[in-house]
Amino acid sequence: MADKIEARTAGFTDINRVIALWGFTEAALGGILHAVRFPFTGLFISCAAVTYIILIDYLTGSKIEILRATLIVILIKAMVNPYAQFAAYLAVALQGLMGYLFFSTIRFKRGASLLLGLCSLLFSALQKLIFLTLVFGMSFWKSIDLFAAFVLSQFPMFAKVNTISFSILLISIYTGIHVIAGIYVGIKAPGFPGWLRSKSESLDKTAIEWNNDSELFLGKKTKSKRGWWRKKSGILFLIFTIGLLILSYIFPQLGKNIIYDIIFMLIRSILIMTVWFGILSPVAMRYFKRFVEKKSSKHALEIERITRLFPKFRLAVNYCWRNSAQSSGLKRFKKFFSDSLVILLLTKMGEE
Repeated sequence: MADKIEARTAGFTDINRVIALWGFTEAALGGILHAVRFPFTGLFISCAAVTYIILIDYLTGSKIEILRATLIVILIKAMVNPYAQFAAYLAVALQGLMGYLFFSTIRFKRGASLLLGLCSLLFSALQKLIFLTLVFGMSFWKSIDLFAAFVLSQFPMFAKVNTISFSILLISIYTGIHVIAGIYVGIKAPGFPGWLRSKSESLDKTAIEWNNDSELFLGKKTKSKRGWWRKKSGILFLIFTIGLLILSYIFPQLGKNIIYDIIFMLIRSILIMTVWFGILSPVAMRYFKRFVEKKSSKHALEIERITRLFPKFRLAVNYCWRNSAQSSGLKRFKKFFSDSLVILLLTKMGEE
């Protein structure tokens, strides 16, 4: 198997570099994308994971290798980003498991890739929607409908729009974006190895200059764990509920029951958050950390070799971001990601 892998990756890229880039994407790239204000960061990371899994299958032809790579990525994420929520590790594990199942049971590779992209991105969207519903209850979606209907009722030209359920509209748009992205990456990713190979044949490695004095991404420390009420989503939720309470007092036509619904929703969310973040999540993470410690010792050398590349990865990403400044908008992001993938997967960084 080793000879087969070496033959297929000669002059191209190798499985270890793909695993390293997957681990870097899960553990560090999210923070970098937030720094450059990239929209839908979670969606992009999910698409990237699908691409890496497809590339791993292409390079090795081994379905077990997908599971091994998934385990290594989880261990790296736990070491580099110890404050990540348990759900984040679960998402990575599920993506790897789906990749293993689809490529093991479906002979048509493009069909397996499409199914992997669709299911991975759909799960990413539903995971957040289910979480919101479990924590805040159906009152959350009803409140959105009431608030939107009230705002539109102030404008006569939008009177007929009041019949639309804005919560369903938001859910449909959000889910639709993820489904389209999943289908797109599922169709395009199988062609990624060919695109990467064409880049490897024309890559001028001597032209790559990394700015070692760059401070755009380097030197950033991992943020400590923050309570949900200190996060942007928690603050927005509190502002939303308080705003609804104020409106319900000022405008009685919204209905008396909405006041009790909002108060119940607020109390429910606080209780569930407290139980989850204060009791259940710490217990789950305690067992998970034992699992990580046990597996990390077994894969210590491999993890060390991969994480040693991360500072160079950051330099390369930083260089690509600066080099893309001549473009703007979506063109800049396209150039940034294209150049980053070529450099990160095809250039020597001292590990060979």
